[in-house]
Amino acid sequence: MEGSERRKFERWETSIPCTLEWEGSSTSGHITNLSFGGALIKQVDALPAQGTAVVISFEINAEEVQLNGTLAARILRTVQQLSEEGEGMAWLGLYFEEPEEEVRSKLTPVFQALFPEQTL
Repeated sequence: MEGSERRKFERWETSIPCTLEWEGSSTSGHITNLSFGGALIKQVDALPAQGTAVVISFEINAEEVQLNGTLAARILRTVQQLSEEGEGMAWLGLYFEEPEEEVRSKLTPVFQALFPEQTL
């Protein structure tokens, strides 16, 4: 079965700066893939352990629309790779723990601002 067939939510390619906070620690990164179910975060400086509960905060400015958001999530997967230059690259996948209705109410304005031509 294709991965896209198993997905409950459509994924959107983005580039939204964000901050992750957990257990007294934090890191910044970029949301590169976002759905109503979770997100892929790249360019992180620190990797919380798989299963760690995190709070993700972000702010976007798109065509005179400024949106702030905070979502509760849990780390699903972490990956640390070395680039050809020998630099470390880390990314993580997370899923949102809030009820779907709450996630939709927080992210619908984001998707409408970033992708005004799309219907949700």
